[in-house]
Amino acid sequence: MKVGVLLSGGVDSAVALYSLLEAGHEVIAYHIKTVPDEFYLSRQIKHKVCCSPADTFDAQLIAKHFNVPFKVLHIEEFFRRNIIDYYLSEYRNGRTPNPCYLCNRLVKFGLVMDLILKDGADMVASGHYARIVDGKLYRAIDREKDQSYFLASIERERLSRIVFPNGDKTKMQVREIASRVKIHVHSKEESQDLCFIPDGDQERFFKEHGIEFDEGPIYDSSGKELGKHKGLIHYTIGQRKLGISLGSRMYVIRIDAKNNAIIVGKEEEVYRDRFTVTHFNPLVDLPERFTASVKVRKNSDEVACSVSQKDGVVEVKAEEPIFAVTPGQVAVFYDGDLVLGGGIIEEVL
Repeated sequence: MKVGVLLSGGVDSAVALYSLLEAGHEVIAYHIKTVPDEFYLSRQIKHKVCCSPADTFDAQLIAKHFNVPFKVLHIEEFFRRNIIDYYLSEYRNGRTPNPCYLCNRLVKFGLVMDLILKDGADMVASGHYARIVDGKLYRAIDREKDQSYFLASIERERLSRIVFPNGDKTKMQVREIASRVKIHVHSKEESQDLCFIPDGDQERFFKEHGIEFDEGPIYDSSGKELGKHKGLIHYTIGQRKLGISLGSRMYVIRIDAKNNAIIVGKEEEVYRDRFTVTHFNPLVDLPERFTASVKVRKNSDEVACSVSQKDGVVEVKAEEPIFAVTPGQVAVFYDGDLVLGGGIIEEVL
C-alpha cells in the first residue's frame, strides 16, 4: 500500500514513517509549510513550535535517512485564511479559540490529505497519538499523550483512509524506537506554542494584525464595577490573575466583548453544568438524545453528561458542574475509548 506520511520533523512522525516501512508499505513523506520561513527569522522562538525552518531541515534528514521521497507542500495562504483569520475573529468576539482542532479538520486532514491522495497515496498517516479501528476514532493507548481530543474534528468519512501508527505505543516506546534506528531527533523536545505565534507574544501578534485591546471595566456578577482590565486578550474564563486587588479570590466568569468588559465572581460561579455546542461533528451514528462523557479542554477531567441534538445545535447537561466552560473552546464526547464526536462550545447556560 502507498502511504503518504505527514512528516513534521519531530520524533513522532519519524517513528510513524519507520513503522509503516517496517510493515512493508511504500512511503512518501510530505512536509507542510503553514507560514513563510521569513516569519520565524523575525521572532524569538521561546519554545519548540512546528513548521519552522529547523523542522523542515530535520524532516529532510529523516526522509533521507530512510531513503523515502520528500515533498514540501506550501499552504501558507490557505492556512492564513482559514486558521489565523479564524483565530483573530474569535478573539475579537471575546471567545477563546482552539486553532489546532480546526487545523486538523481543514488543513492536515482536509486540504493536505486531499493533496496527498490526489498525488496517488492510498492512505494518509501522521505521528498523532490516537487509534482508528474500523473507521472509528479511539483514544491512544498512552492516555497521557492521547490526542483524540484535537482529532475529533476530522470528517467521519475520512477516517477510513487515515492511519496513526503511534496509537498503540507509549511516548517512551516511540523515543526508544527512534534511538534504536538512529533517528537523529529521538530526543527532540515537543512543540508547545502555536506555529504562528512562536514567541508566545499574543499582544504583539494582535497589534501586528491591526487589533488593539483597550482597557475596560471589571464588574462582579451583580454589576458593581471593581476596577479596570488591561485588554480582553489577556483574559479567559476561569482565570484568577486579574491585575487588581479585590480582597478575596475572584475568577473571570464571562467576557463581554460588546461592552469591552470582564465579569468576575467567586470560584463556585465558574462552575457550570449546561452549555451548547455548535459545528458538531458526529463520528458515529448518534440518536437525538444520548449519554456520554465530555471533555471541555485537553487536560480537563471527563464528566458524565446527557446530550440532545436539535437543528444543528447540541445541548449538554453535565451530571456535575464543570470548571470554566469556555465559548470558542472544544467539547469532545466519549463512550469509553470511542470518540463519539466534538464541536465548538457556543454558549454557557
